[in-house]
Amino acid sequence: MDHMEVSVLPDDLIVEILSRLPLKSFCRFKCVCKPWLAFSSDPNYCKKLPKIPTGLFCQYQDFDKKATKLLSQPRNIEPIDGALSFLPHHPQLELMDCCNGLVLCMRRSMDWSRRTITCHFIVCNPATQEWTRLPDTRPYQEHDVFEAMLAFNPSCSPQFYVFNFKRNPFSFLSGLQVFSSDLSTWLVYDAWWNSGIQTVIGYPHLFIDGSLYLFSMRRNSVKRILVLNGFEAMSSRIPPNRRTIKLPHDPSVEPANGLPVGLYTRGYFGKSPGTMHYALTAADGLAVRIWSLDVSGPYKWTEKYRLSMSDAVGRNDLAYYDAAQQCWNCTYEIAAIDLERDVMFLFDCHASNLRSYIISTGELQELDDIEQDHEHVYDKFYHYVACYSKLPTYVPIPQPCLLEAKRPGRRTWRSKLLAIVAKSSWR
Repeated sequence: MDHMEVSVLPDDLIVEILSRLPLKSFCRFKCVCKPWLAFSSDPNYCKKLPKIPTGLFCQYQDFDKKATKLLSQPRNIEPIDGALSFLPHHPQLELMDCCNGLVLCMRRSMDWSRRTITCHFIVCNPATQEWTRLPDTRPYQEHDVFEAMLAFNPSCSPQFYVFNFKRNPFSFLSGLQVFSSDLSTWLVYDAWWNSGIQTVIGYPHLFIDGSLYLFSMRRNSVKRILVLNGFEAMSSRIPPNRRTIKLPHDPSVEPANGLPVGLYTRGYFGKSPGTMHYALTAADGLAVRIWSLDVSGPYKWTEKYRLSMSDAVGRNDLAYYDAAQQCWNCTYEIAAIDLERDVMFLFDCHASNLRSYIISTGELQELDDIEQDHEHVYDKFYHYVACYSKLPTYVPIPQPCLLEAKRPGRRTWRSKLLAIVAKSSWR
């Protein structure tokens, strides 16, 4: 049956066919094309279609080691190994990111003679327990700080990208390495990145419809969303495109007394098909506002919700002055939002527990699969939606594996050499 024949079938008949598919087959169906992805997430049919497993990946300190766990898994399906015990060296791995069903982990190794650090990355699919080890990064200096992010969208491409941002001692970005599963190597974009305005980036971030959206703050403290896209051109060693989008201005995140506020006022990104969402906690912690943005343009924010946290928890003392950090902090933080499923996850920083907030009703529910004790310190949360696509296979390039990316429009001896490398048989 070709695509034209499928398109003329009545929607009710398609829903009836899909409702009889096994879960894994239905998940692969979503990745065929964007129209099928939109159809599978249509709220009019969601109740009849198979439920795709979702949850919240978290990292916590378990005594002297880091550990991972997948919270809020559905109970009526085969559980997914949230501890990632199928990975080598899994007790030494650090959870770095999660994107559309894939998980990025990292292990560091120290060269004490040179005082340098090398990052060893692993990308895995917890639903299928497939994993792949990436080539090692270039060595970093002992005190360098880096932020790694994963970009993957199976409905657009089977390939994935890993972005490894390097920070200088002042927290401003000073370099960028990108791993492309299509090229099987790391690309270096230091010169390209340093040619722009000094910027701080990091959590929150989001990958949607082929673009990476990052929270950024420039030296003048202006907050923006930095957008990177055009990753397909990296096969020709051309850097990604970049631009910025303004964040919705909310005066409530600026306390009247002029004292600084903590990182909770950075907000949190979420997504639904073709739409990015931005949730922002007020400086006093009493409310959370959620805006939406159509990523296809025009880039105008629309306020969707204003949620009262004081009504949900039954008290008003949700912000306090943190003398250690010398700023205002909030008693909770947004761990994830999922407007398709009408839920926002909140982490209680004092009680060290996680709650789900039902957006339509304002009801708070505690998750019973999180350790309710003070021996487990939770520090990272990532929204997870299971994916049953196979990881792309790649052939590692012989060392040296780091290739300096060219700038568009310039034909240098290095770019000529890279063109020869790209066409060679051993790639």
